[in-house]
Amino acid sequence: MIEIKALIVDDEFPARATLHDILNSISNITSISECTDGNTALLFLKKHSDIDVIFLDIEMPEINGLDVAKKISSFNQHVKIIFATGYNQFAVQAFELEAFDYILKPYDEARIIKAIQRLIDSKKKLMQYKTSGEIIRNEQKIVLRSKYKTVILSPLQEIILISTEKSDSSLFYTTNGIIQSKMTLRDIEKILSPQGFFRTHKGYIVNLSKISEIKAQDNSTLLLTMEKYPKEKVPVSRHYIKEFRNAIGFSHNK
Repeated sequence: MIEIKALIVDDEFPARATLHDILNSISNITSISECTDGNTALLFLKKHSDIDVIFLDIEMPEINGLDVAKKISSFNQHVKIIFATGYNQFAVQAFELEAFDYILKPYDEARIIKAIQRLIDSKKKLMQYKTSGEIIRNEQKIVLRSKYKTVILSPLQEIILISTEKSDSSLFYTTNGIIQSKMTLRDIEKILSPQGFFRTHKGYIVNLSKISEIKAQDNSTLLLTMEKYPKEKVPVSRHYIKEFRNAIGFSHNK
């Protein structure tokens, strides 16, 4: 069973209690923590990096949920943020921050269960065909060592994309399956950028030569489809749009 650890951040007790009861009814939710303000939540997350999802209110005293989300992204790229608020006018800002979901109060139990199921499905997908590995050197080739074997890869030919599973590991999507590495995306970016790879998002690096489709989104971002892994839709965040367009124009005929 996929286990999910959740954190509720809301300054109103009735809202926390209602959400807690709904989450408690979902068997995959194995841990539910609560914080009453954004600053406390930031301190909590720095001590508990294994939290999978945060239900984050927006209108809170001292620091609002949008600012909390910005701060979280600087030290935890693994946790999924679901904004849970009584106001719909913040939706665009929320998704610019790459929120996993945006749920309005009063809470709809079916809506919350659906969001958690999406999270479970994404975790299951990451676990398929995955071996634990670690990059041990890099030159013209990259060597990934797993528990049972060592895999030698030619990056430009064999690596399609890399994503962040949690803050201290990444997933290499290769022509021969998915391999887990104990390297951060930041370190991988330094190694692979000179070899035709590009950071499109806080959670993704792509092989520019393996992009099969580029679609513009309504929020002025882009969505990439990659060879071999067409279901893994890769976003290009606004922060990276200009550099990405330049990189594609230079190295990719699409």
